[in-house]
Amino acid sequence: MDLVERQRAVEARHPWETARAEAVRALVARLALATPRVLDVGCGDGFLIGELSAHLQLREAVAQDIHLTPELIRELARPGVEFVQALDQLEGRRFELLLLLDVLEHVKDPGALLTRLCRDHLGPHGWVLVTVPAFQALFSRHDHALRHERRYSRPEITALARQAGLEVHASGYLFSSLLLPRALGKLRERLLPARGADEPGDTELGVGGWSGPEWLTRALHQLLCADNRLCLKAQQKGLVVPGLSAWISCKAP
Repeated sequence: MDLVERQRAVEARHPWETARAEAVRALVARLALATPRVLDVGCGDGFLIGELSAHLQLREAVAQDIHLTPELIRELARPGVEFVQALDQLEGRRFELLLLLDVLEHVKDPGALLTRLCRDHLGPHGWVLVTVPAFQALFSRHDHALRHERRYSRPEITALARQAGLEVHASGYLFSSLLLPRALGKLRERLLPARGADEPGDTELGVGGWSGPEWLTRALHQLLCADNRLCLKAQQKGLVVPGLSAWISCKAP
């Protein structure tokens, strides 16, 4: 989760977050990387890189986030994962896989960040995996509260990757079942006046405040995982199923 959403020590993960972790593991497995060095840019609290480290054989796992502090790094420490606050701390280090998972939507110049990462930290023939919120038409107070600059379509994120000099390997969407609820929420925003709680910095709309019962958490996780598996299978067959998140895997030439 983004550190801006982290309200307290996490006791239960939001089903969206755990389902996304499973989908990312599946996408990384497709790359068939043998014990890669992995850099998770904008790692948040490190949950996802921790999941990858636990389930895949990684030679090195580095989690970077500009919002990390020495206190947070000590609190979030986990075996096999190195936390750093600034990219400058990684000078000269290169990785076989760069992860930018729901990061570029927070950046005013995402093309510059992607270009810098590929130039300074992507190893020869290395891979980049990106996920972003999909479809600018769905930009809402939810995005505003989470400090998003914009949402992206699959062609838009593909164009960003190519501008950074990457070769696009595959792309698609995740969370197709959440498109209609988000569209209805956007319609509700247009019909009803804004509420004071939806100001920038409010974290109630993010995944950090999840406190659902265990049975509901488990059921939603399973439903969202099934949704994502269908999206990924359709993508492999050449079918584009739109979803609330877009993803792209790219390779250094």
